[in-house]
Amino acid sequence: MLKIAKLEKKTDSFNRFNLVFASLFFSLMTLCVKNVDKRIPILELVFFRSLLSLMITLIVIKIKNISPLGKNRSLLILRGVLGTSALVCIFFAIRNMPLSISTVIQYTYPIFISIFAGILLNEKISSNLIFALIIGWLGILVILNPSQLSIINVEIDSLWVSVAFLGSICTALAYVTVKKLAYTEDIYVIIEYFPLVSSITLLPIVVINWVTPNWNELLWIFGIGLFTQLGQTFLTIGLKNLPATEASTINYLQVLFGSIWGVLFFSEIINFNFLLGSLLVLLGTIVTTTKKIKKT
Repeated sequence: MLKIAKLEKKTDSFNRFNLVFASLFFSLMTLCVKNVDKRIPILELVFFRSLLSLMITLIVIKIKNISPLGKNRSLLILRGVLGTSALVCIFFAIRNMPLSISTVIQYTYPIFISIFAGILLNEKISSNLIFALIIGWLGILVILNPSQLSIINVEIDSLWVSVAFLGSICTALAYVTVKKLAYTEDIYVIIEYFPLVSSITLLPIVVINWVTPNWNELLWIFGIGLFTQLGQTFLTIGLKNLPATEASTINYLQVLFGSIWGVLFFSEIINFNFLLGSLLVLLGTIVTTTKKIKKT
C-alpha cells in the first residue's frame, strides 16, 4: 500500500507535464488536419478520427467489462451530437483560417461553459464571469479587427469566424452535458457515445461523397486519430489532481504550439496584436475557472 501511495504521489507530480504533452498532441492533431489536401472532405476526416477513437474505446470497455449502452441514453446521444458538431466546425475552421487564429477562437470555450452552466445547471453567473466575458471578447476583437488582419496580410471570411465560434459553443455545451452525465455514467461510456454517434451519422454522407486518400493523406489522417487519442489520454491523467485555473492555463499552451506550427509550416505572421489578444483570452479563461474554484 505504501508503494502504491508513493507511486500515485510521483504520478501526480507529473500532472503538469501530462497537460503540456496533451496540448502538444492536440496541436499536432490540428497540424495534421491543416496538412490534409482539401480534396478530402472534412466530414471524411471527422469520420476516420471518430472510427479510430470508437475502436480504442470499445476495447477499453470490453476489458473493463462495462455495459456500453449506458443509462441516460438520450443525454448520451445529445453529447455525441454536440461533440460531432463541435469537431466538424473546428475542422472546417482549421482548414479555412490561419491555424493560430482558429486555435485562439477554439479556446474561448471555457467562458461559454460558465455561461451555459449558469443557464442549464443553475450555477451562479457572477460579476467575475461577466468580467471574463468582456476580457475574452476584447481579446478576440484585437485579433480579428480588419486593421490587424491587414497588417499580417490575412483575409478571413466572416462565415469561417462564425463556424469557429459555433465549434467553441458546441464544445462548451458538450462539456456541460458531460458534467451532467458524470453523475450516472461510466466515463468510458460517455467517451464512447461521441465517436459512436459521429460514425453512425457521418457514414452515409462519407460513402456518398467518398474520396479515396492517397498514402500521404492516409498518413496525415492516421496522425489525426493518433494525436487526438494521445491528447485525450494525457489530458485525463493531467486533470486528475490539478486546480482548474492551473489546468486551463497549461492547456492554453495549445495556442502557443499552434502558433509555432503556423509560423513554421504555413508562413503565418505573429505580431504584438495577436499576442495581446491571446493573452486577453487566456486571462478571461483564468478568471472563469477561478470563479468555479471559489464556488466549490
